[in-house]
Order: sequence, then structure tokens, then C-alpha cells
Amino acid sequence: MDRSTIYLLKQKGWTNVAIADFLGHHRDTIARVLREPVDQQPAIRQRTSRVASFDAQIRIWLDQQWTVQRMVEEAHRDLDHPYTGSVAAFYDYVRPIKQARKGAPAQIPVRFDGLPGELLQIDWGEVRQFAFTGPTLAGQTRYFFAARLKYSRWMWVRFTTDMREETLLRCLIACCVALGGVPWVVTTDNMKTVTLGRDAAQQPIWHPAFRQCAVEFGFHPDACALAAGNQKGAVESLVKFVKQNFLIGRTFHDDTDLAESCTTWLQHVNGVRPSSATEHPPDALLGDEQATFGPLPLAAHDYGFFETVTVSRESLVAIATNRYSVPTQLVGLAVTARIHPTRIALYQGDTLVATHPRHVGRNARVVIPEHYDAVFAHKPRARVMAYRDWLIRLSEPAAIYISQLCRKRYADQGPQMLALYQLAQQVGVAEFLAALELALEHQTFGVEYLQALMAHPPVRVRAGVDLAAQLPVALQVPQRAVERALAHYEQYVANQLVGVGGDV
Repeated sequence: MDRSTIYLLKQKGWTNVAIADFLGHHRDTIARVLREPVDQQPAIRQRTSRVASFDAQIRIWLDQQWTVQRMVEEAHRDLDHPYTGSVAAFYDYVRPIKQARKGAPAQIPVRFDGLPGELLQIDWGEVRQFAFTGPTLAGQTRYFFAARLKYSRWMWVRFTTDMREETLLRCLIACCVALGGVPWVVTTDNMKTVTLGRDAAQQPIWHPAFRQCAVEFGFHPDACALAAGNQKGAVESLVKFVKQNFLIGRTFHDDTDLAESCTTWLQHVNGVRPSSATEHPPDALLGDEQATFGPLPLAAHDYGFFETVTVSRESLVAIATNRYSVPTQLVGLAVTARIHPTRIALYQGDTLVATHPRHVGRNARVVIPEHYDAVFAHKPRARVMAYRDWLIRLSEPAAIYISQLCRKRYADQGPQMLALYQLAQQVGVAEFLAALELALEHQTFGVEYLQALMAHPPVRVRAGVDLAAQLPVALQVPQRAVERALAHYEQYVANQLVGVGGDV
């Protein structure tokens, strides 16, 4: 009903009865409307919000740093009065409560300055769709490790392709090397590579590798309170500064160009540009800090970070997707791995039980055959295959040579693998591979050729001259004399009951 129409007709002199007849309402209704304001609003129904019944619990959840999504899930599962309203209504109810809490005294930030050499704050930054101009790198993601001293505001940044545990520790150690010492305290947030959670007293449970690094380098690890990243505001500001000052407006051809540009930028912001907090370039105050740093450990440049691993039933330990052998008597036991940049050292207690060159790829088996001597005493064929695998992994030419040798002299494979392995151990891998590559070049397959080459090094072969012709007469055995006829080989394979690739 249009109240304004009723008022207009009444002003024109219409009676209540005439207005009622014209609009189709009772005259009492017309009289009641004329007694009320023209713009009267409808009465608001008074009802309790479904979220309001959880008000006290919501405040407790906020004290415990719960997310609103988690609160809604718990409210839906409430046994006494499950929440049946909309998720949006729950968010709308919680939002003003959270806003009001931000003005509470406990939420007001309090800034402080560190003492010289006291605090090094570290954090990660992430940049997606990185500004590479190289066609193979366009659109990739890069991360950067950022570190900042609280007193001098000295900064250190390194870009990486991941944020793994080892990457974190390598960056932290490289930062200390650049500083020439170790600060008293290293402050981080609660990243998984640093803390594994909190105990009953809400103290950090340190990741074993990070804790061991702290002990060996002599710094005190410190983690921010939960949901309190502002406790390391200096480095939080550095992460923003890197994105807004270094990265913005710049492009990089590749990672090498990126690293060089970052080094140049750090030289400027540390040595030339005054810090807004101290009004001095960070390098000007760094000397005050360096005098109070702890000493760098001797192993800083070749640090092996700590990891506990269990020996599998194959006498292997898994490290970063690769597997490394240990003596078979350690099967089922826990050993300590020290993971260096180029090698893996494995300990049982304080005893070094194995050392391996570190494999840079993925899903490889790195085996020292001597670790399986106890097994080989009962499985002679296993020794042959283990030696063959070891020889193949020496180099790509070695893999080609061993493959061809096994194809041409299959019946003689066992003695050949044993003799080749022993020869490599006697003369050293470098000399062994040099002779092997020369033999491969001239297609002469067998340990007798490698022995002859090392005993009587030939003059570099002229084009078209057979390598065997340069050896002493007693050793001039044609290659065909040591190769089996193909028919013999096929008959041999056809009569085998167990395949070559079976378990040994």
C-alpha cells in the first residue's frame, strides 16, 4: 500500500470512506495510516543470531589462534547445539571481534634495537613467474634466503630453486662466512625446516639438523611466537625490500646473471645507501658487530649437516632420493649421516663406516662392493654383478665398454668383471679409465688389452692402424679370437633357466 497516495488524497479533501473505496481498503485501515508517519519503517524482528550462541567459545578460539574456517568446522560438530547457519554469517560475526582485538594493548607493536653481534634474523621470500629473459627459464619460480642483522641492518640475500633443509643450512652458513663470524642468536619463524612443532610448554621442538648446526656453530636458535612474524620485523622488511627495490623493473637472463646482479645490489645497499633506521650504511656499523661474533668453525666451508637414517634390508641408506651402501652387518640399525656438499659420510656412533662421493642426480644406487663381502662368500654371482654395476657407473664410456664386452664375451663375463674391478683398484680409477677409453676407441674388449695398454703404452695410433698390432707379439691376439660365434651365443642363452637380470 502506498502511504503517500493516501496522504495526497486526504489533502485534496477526500473522506476516509472515499479513499478506502478507491484503494480497496477498510476505512479503519485508512484512518490508522493517516495517524502514522509517511516514511515509517517496518518493525525489525528481534531474534538471536545462530552464531551468537558461540560467542564465548569464539573468543577462546581467537586466543588460541584458530582460523575462522576451523571454528566453523568445530561449530558444525557441536553436540549440544550444532551450528546450522551460513559460513558467511559466521565470518561476518567474527570479523568485528577480530578487528576490536587489534587495538588491544597486547597487539600494539613495540620496537627495540639489537646489541652489536646479537641478532641475525632469517626468512624466505618467493617469486613466481620470475623475470627471466632466457627462453628455457621463463615463468619459473625462484626463492630467496634473506638475512639481516638487527643492530647494523646489514643484509645478505641468496636466490635458490628450493627451500629444503639443506638449502636453508647452506645459505645460513654462507651468510656467516660472509660475515666472518657467528652472531649470538639466529631468529626464524616456525618453518618446518627449523621446528617440528611445540612441546607441552609451548617451546619449539627443533629440527635435528638445525639443532646440530646451532650446537656446532655456537649460536642460540630462536623462533618467533606462533602467528607473531612481526617479532622478526627487520628481515620481514628485507623480504619486501628485495621485491620492491631489487626485483622491480629488472630482468635477468639466467641464474648467473641474477646472482651477479644481486651481489652488486647488496654492495650498494650495505656500503653506500644509509639505513633509515640508523642513518648510516650497514657496513659502517658492521665492524662493531664483527668484534662480538663467535668464531667460525673450521668445517664451515665443508659443513656436513646432520641426519639420522636407518639401514635397509639391502644394506642401503636413503638420502635425498639416492641410496648409499654400508657394511651388511649394519642392516636394520640407525646410523648418522653427515651430508657434505660433495660427499656423504656415514657413522655408527663415532666410527666412520662408509664414505661416498655425493650423487647429484636422483634415484641412484651408490655402492661400494666391499660392503657386501660377507654376502659374496655365499653368492659368487652377486659379486660379479656388483662389480659390473660399479664399473658401469664410473663413466659413460665405461658403461659402453662393459656393455659391449658382456655382449661379445658373455661366457667369459664373470672372470672379466672380477679382473677389471681388481685392475681398477690396483692402478686407480683415472688410469684405468684412460686405458679403457683407448681400448673402446679401437674396439678391443677384454682385461688383457687394458693390462697390455698400461704395461706397454702405445704411441698414439695412426689412422687405419690396428691397436692390437702395436702390442708385443705375445699379446697380439685378434679380437675375433676372443669373441664367440653368434650361433654359440644364441644356443647358450636358449639353454638358460634363469634370466640375466634376476635376483642374485
